[in-house]
Amino acid sequence: MNNDLKTYSEYDRKHIFNEQQATFESVFSKVDLSKIAFVGGVADYLNLRDYYDMPVNDLDIIFQDEEDLRQIIDNEGVERFDCKFYKYNSKEVLVSEFFVDGKRVHIDYYQRNFSAVRLTQSYLLGYRVMHASFKEMKKFHNDQIGRLTSSAMGKDYDWKRLYKHSKKASLYNNVDYLSEKKLLHTIKNTVNEAGAKDNF
Repeated sequence: MNNDLKTYSEYDRKHIFNEQQATFESVFSKVDLSKIAFVGGVADYLNLRDYYDMPVNDLDIIFQDEEDLRQIIDNEGVERFDCKFYKYNSKEVLVSEFFVDGKRVHIDYYQRNFSAVRLTQSYLLGYRVMHASFKEMKKFHNDQIGRLTSSAMGKDYDWKRLYKHSKKASLYNNVDYLSEKKLLHTIKNTVNEAGAKDNF
């Protein structure tokens, strides 16, 4: 885990939509943050916010024990679906919706063995959270490209899903390329600010 952590409270509050901020706060209040980790777009945001302005739309969360989501399951309710695109420990994905001023934020919960995922820590809205690391997400997006082509997916092909992973892979690959060429400063944003809540 990365112990050299910056805090990004002010940055996050300027760059994350209000409804997503409210959704994060709801999740933070109901779950032990040492028992979940963020993947997907939230992990991309955390890994790449030093370099790009990244949106946060849906929340993708991994957990090991369903009991760790008990407050969400009991208070918010979840639906269970077969996970068509991503094959993990469970073939099932838990889904909930959080509504803020009539706007919906979608949350997917995947059961994963944390030892099989490279995790790191960052601050998000002032809270220390676990999430899939830069290398983990870079590999994930690059690996998805071949799996999501029309020839690989057949009738389940979705060009938007392929495009999303291709675009994210290119962002990670560009950071690595510019780092190797000692040109990372050409895209890097500087974030200096304090104020964090350490919840585990």
